Amino acid sequence: MVSISYVSVSLIVVGVLIALMGLLALYSSPILVLGISLIPIGLLLLWSERSSDDSLARIYEAWDNVNLVLEDIGVIRRAVYLPTTYTENNEVMALIPLTQTFELSPVKVPVRFSVRYGRSSVGLMLYTPGSRVVKICKEGGILSSGVDVGDVLRNCLANYLSLVDRVSTQETQDSFRVEVVRPRLRNVYENTLVERVIGSPIASAVAGVVSEVTGRPMIIDREEKSANRHIIYLVSVGGVNVP
Repeated sequence: MVSISYVSVSLIVVGVLIALMGLLALYSSPILVLGISLIPIGLLLLWSERSSDDSLARIYEAWDNVNLVLEDIGVIRRAVYLPTTYTENNEVMALIPLTQTFELSPVKVPVRFSVRYGRSSVGLMLYTPGSRVVKICKEGGILSSGVDVGDVLRNCLANYLSLVDRVSTQETQDSFRVEVVRPRLRNVYENTLVERVIGSPIASAVAGVVSEVTGRPMIIDREEKSANRHIIYLVSVGGVNVP
């Protein structure tokens, strides 16, 4: 029987190769989106099995390649996590603004790698670990909009997916402080441009869930990490500059 680690690493490597082919060889946005979408799926499959050193080495190499792609494109802005009400494919996705002002129109953002949105804004659309987390929790019937954010985060991340031991949430008018205890998603792209743009895997998961429950676009403002605790600060955005 093929191990989950083998399948997950294969998905990540294939995703990177497809993304590179779409970007560098065929200049195809759909192919690039397909390649990038495979990467977080492969990463998330690793939840259910301890990875070998060889598997981890391949995963690190795959994310290094993703980092090179983003650097080549010139991405320097933080991703905005869009809830399903903002996207044509009705999935949570990350929009990376390439223009100074972030503004959305009533029209849903199309699902292409390079998109135009609002009146004159341009950006990149990406699937992230947060996209996958939201999809899994929605399919499990434990995630819906308009309910308590803290309860949904606990049910999704701790009780259903066992990605963390505990979750606590503090909410202000336009921001959230989410603390997770003993996060289990390995950060295989730590200290890279990928992390600066979409956040760590656990931060991406938190941002995706909060965006979907509140129905508001969110950015990861910053993260604070210690041995067993991880604090994620989120800010609701709309029509403002994104750092």
